Amino acid sequence: MKKYKYIYYYISILYTVGVSLWSGTIYLFMRHVGYNYSQINLFLSIFWIVTFFAEIPSGYIADRFGYLKTIIVSAIIRAIGLLILAFSPFNLAYMVLSGILTAIGDSLQSGTMDSWIANKSSIHHAKNELGSIYSGYRIIATPITMLATFVGANILGNINLQLPLIAGAFFLIITSFTILPLLRYDSQNLQSNVKIWSGMNLVSDVKEAVKHERKTLGLILLLLPIAIISSGPLDQWQIYFQHGKYVNSGTISVFMTLSGMLAITIYNRFVSKKQLKDNNQLKLIVISSVMMTFTIWAVVMTKSNYYASLAIFMIHTMFGSVENLIAGVVLQTAIETENRRATIISVSNALDAGIEVVALAANGYLSDRYGIGPAWISLAICGLVIFLIGYLVSRKRLV
Repeated sequence: MKKYKYIYYYISILYTVGVSLWSGTIYLFMRHVGYNYSQINLFLSIFWIVTFFAEIPSGYIADRFGYLKTIIVSAIIRAIGLLILAFSPFNLAYMVLSGILTAIGDSLQSGTMDSWIANKSSIHHAKNELGSIYSGYRIIATPITMLATFVGANILGNINLQLPLIAGAFFLIITSFTILPLLRYDSQNLQSNVKIWSGMNLVSDVKEAVKHERKTLGLILLLLPIAIISSGPLDQWQIYFQHGKYVNSGTISVFMTLSGMLAITIYNRFVSKKQLKDNNQLKLIVISSVMMTFTIWAVVMTKSNYYASLAIFMIHTMFGSVENLIAGVVLQTAIETENRRATIISVSNALDAGIEVVALAANGYLSDRYGIGPAWISLAICGLVIFLIGYLVSRKRLV
């Protein structure tokens, strides 16, 4: 498993660096070139709507044609989308096209490498290693992506907000070429002894996968409302904490990454090695979700004290990182239909995208009408209440 673990780390880290270079400045760039908040929300809505429809076919494509091949295509499509946005400032038609391409690229990448390593661990009877592999990746990748985000935002962004997008696009293209020699380690789960198009039946394959994964689908539906909790901060923290003309989102992103790194280190040290049962993992998710909601409330309540609010936001990031990691482990280990693993993950990602579209629309409306702070608190409480009700109703059936 060591060989596959290192390949997983290598590809995942390179791809993440390509995204990190621009992730801390894209919303600032769009605001800088003249897009208003409604237009930025339109870009985000397009992204999540396309993601909603593209996720399941993307997982199916990964299962049928290979995970590593899918990552290569993802990097190229995403890079094209970024370059279109960078070189066509304040053009709504090109903005829409960019949103579509970046969403397709994101869908092709989302969960693909996780499914690849989970597939390898299943083949080599090492599923119990997944938690430490995922957390180990985060520990290794965190300082690297932290540096990439800082360079993209605080260095390139302060030269020209266009540069992080260009740099990220070229890094993704370079990454795709470095994966080519590794294709011999690719996995292709669905039948390959049939003609490509005659053997492709997306709807029936998805139905078949869901039919055999009812418990997994229950987990997916249970965890969906958690996305609502952080839907506001996820998209608006750059604007919320930006002061003055100097771009400081890179510095803030570094502290966010360090906070996540600390949280994952704690998880890796005290939790991942204990191989907790599903019910105990879900209890940790409940605790993390409650703390995510509380810290959002505290961030808004302490807004008059910039550094206190920012410090509490870092705590929020810690709990969010832990919740995201545990949820990923629980979901991957729950999957029993091995040859459709990526398809199941894509069903999860598609439903997440649908929730994001609804949450984004609600956040945009509430932010325009009542302000960003009240919008964050309202959505966090709403998401937590829905999740807790679902947990209390379904916990006996899921464990």
